[in-house]
Amino acid sequence: MGAVELKNRIQNFLDNADERVLAIVNGVFENYYKDQTVAFNPDGTSMTRQEYKTALDTTEEQIENGDFIYAEEFEQQEN
Repeated sequence: MGAVELKNRIQNFLDNADERVLAIVNGVFENYYKDQTVAFNPDGTSMTRQEYKTALDTTEEQIENGDFIYAEEFEQQEN
């Protein structure tokens, strides 16, 4: 069975699914995608969705705490 046929078949199941089935399907997709690469670190290593979210949360916290420098300051440090 090809991808298009599978998608159509799954869509038909979803259209008729009750809340329990939808919760199961949602859990399957969440578990599948949580370990997938969604971004890369500067060194080229991959980041999962959870690692990326953690990095974003850390960055937001650093910004809120004033733990950053402006681009102009960074450029001056490099020279």
